[in-house]
This record gives sequence, structure tokens and C-alpha cells, in this order.
Amino acid sequence: MAQTSVTRETAEAARTAALAVSGVAGLHAGRFGEVAILLPGERIEGLRNSRRSVERGGDNGGEHGTELGLEVHVVFDVGSEREVQAVATDVREAVLQATSLGFVDVVVADAVRASH
Repeated sequence: MAQTSVTRETAEAARTAALAVSGVAGLHAGRFGEVAILLPGERIEGLRNSRRSVERGGDNGGEHGTELGLEVHVVFDVGSEREVQAVATDVREAVLQATSLGFVDVVVADAVRASH
């Protein structure tokens, strides 16, 4: 059976990697707290399970399946003086490197000037 959700370890690694990127002020749980991975006794806010259809195999009708990934909803720090796109790219790369996920989609959900 295909995995339908990331593990606690993967979610924690993704959160840590995203928060370590310069220009990320935090993770965003959504307007009503709907962006979260729900685990027994815990919510990891700012992350959401995601799946994509993929085709495996050659050009002659390979197998169809799904790939597990993650949405990472970040709060951009406008005081970082970095480009939003560069921060999003760095978040994607950091989370992919820290996990074994098939893909990572980054959503810039808010922007603040973080106090340092």
C-alpha cells in the first residue's frame, strides 16, 4: 500500500530545513489553521501532505502511480533583503535535501518584517 502521509520524522526534518533558510520568518498555518500535518497528539503547522500523479516506465504506456510530496507554507521576511523567488527556491532545495520526498511545493503565504 502506498504511503499517504509523511512520517513525523520527515515532517520535522522539513520544518527544520525550511525554518533554517534565510528570509523565512516562520511557517504559516493558514487563515483557519487548515495547513498542518496531523499526527497523534501533534499538529505540525505550515506543512501539508500532497500527492501527484506520475507515470513510470517507457513511452509505451508505463505504469501510473502517485508520488508523495509536501506543501510548505512560509512567511517571508521582507527585512531579509532577499528576493522572494530566491527564498522559495532555497526552501524547496533545503526540504528536498533534508527528506526523501518526491517533490516540494512552496507557498509564500504572508510577508512580515521580522525583528532580529
